[in-house]
Amino acid sequence: MSKLITLTLVFVTLNSSSFAQFKTLSNGKQIDKRLTGTWEGSEKDTQMEGMTKKWTMIRNDDGTFQLDFEITTDGETDKTTETGTWWIENAKFHEYHDYSGMTDVYEYEILNKKSVKFKSQSLAMEMNTDSYEFIDHKVKNKKKNKMSKQDGLSFETALKVNSVAEEYDFVRLNCQDCTFIRQALVEHKKKPYDILTLEKPNGDEINYYFDINSFYGNF
Repeated sequence: MSKLITLTLVFVTLNSSSFAQFKTLSNGKQIDKRLTGTWEGSEKDTQMEGMTKKWTMIRNDDGTFQLDFEITTDGETDKTTETGTWWIENAKFHEYHDYSGMTDVYEYEILNKKSVKFKSQSLAMEMNTDSYEFIDHKVKNKKKNKMSKQDGLSFETALKVNSVAEEYDFVRLNCQDCTFIRQALVEHKKKPYDILTLEKPNGDEINYYFDINSFYGNF
């Protein structure tokens, strides 16, 4: 009888510990607190032959994220930033991307305190493989866990570019399957900006702001 009670207590303790790992947000969704913080990862030839991709993912405890990519193809490197929300549902990791309005779904496994393995269940983007897997490694925060980086979504966070081609390269990578609507040249606080307006797959419009001061008027 004593042994049975001991085993029951151990089960209750472990079960309580498991529940303590999760946090319920104000929107009712849950996050796994072990996934918060700043993480890094990399891959090669997975999305496209000859492409190398590195990333830094900041998962905040309010369910938002910022994902910074460094993509190298044919010796040329582009940097992009994506934002969105994340949560755990049916024991799977869900990642909603603002730029596309799509949600990626992964199985995930906590390998240790600093490593998490993800395996795709449903992806918006096509890959060279049917089973996309990667490991995120936790690192010390290189910056505060808030979306303060230039994301191109306002005048204040406009992206500095050196050509119009850079503008289109950025929106092509960050707004996949979007439809181009218009390009506008405007002046804000005595500086020239390009604004590219696109329509996302869900019908919403999105504006990307570009600081063109470095080359405007040099045609």
